[in-house]
Amino acid sequence: MKTKGCESVDLPLRKYVFALPGREVILDVVADVESLITDLSDGDKIPCWAEVWPAARTLGRYIWEHTRMWGQSVLELGCGLGLPGTVCALKGALVTFSDYNEQAVNLSLGNAAQNGVSARGHVADWRCFEPAGRFDWIIGSDVFCDPKLNPYVLAVIKSHLNKEGQILLSHQRRLPTYEFVARVREELLLDEIRLDLVEVVEESVYGRFAVSVHHLLKR
Repeated sequence: MKTKGCESVDLPLRKYVFALPGREVILDVVADVESLITDLSDGDKIPCWAEVWPAARTLGRYIWEHTRMWGQSVLELGCGLGLPGTVCALKGALVTFSDYNEQAVNLSLGNAAQNGVSARGHVADWRCFEPAGRFDWIIGSDVFCDPKLNPYVLAVIKSHLNKEGQILLSHQRRLPTYEFVARVREELLLDEIRLDLVEVVEESVYGRFAVSVHHLLKR
């Protein structure tokens, strides 16, 4: 396991503020995401991790308003910039940020730190995911949309979720993710709380985004 500390990131950054009821989350985000694009034909090189996606905002808000995580362990898969995981840490959880991209893990750790909480980092690819322990929660936002990779993700979930653990997933209503959630439910014998919501992002030219949140838990 490649565990990271909170290291600096050599990229131009800007501040991003995400408002929760009674709390603001301050993130360092990549100032120019397009500058990171080197090869659009290779999915591993597309810097999806460098954006704060609407589904991450929705998941962060759901965690803040609807969960109890004090003292519990959380693994964020495909952490990107770490918004949902940072919210978990603010709720008192013991968070491990994981991503195949080392810069994403380091940015997530730095974002947790600047909000007054700490976390661990795990740099790993789902296709060869080194064990990181067992967790009370596994979370992820808009990262379960590739049918080629989802079988690997399912294997990671099976090997890292505690017996009574819970799963939180969010996405912009993508068909492969709905199919993935159905498979997770079937194979792990889980019940589901699903919310279909609209995320308003004022700084976006699109303004409103349809997002689904899936809260999976033992029957």
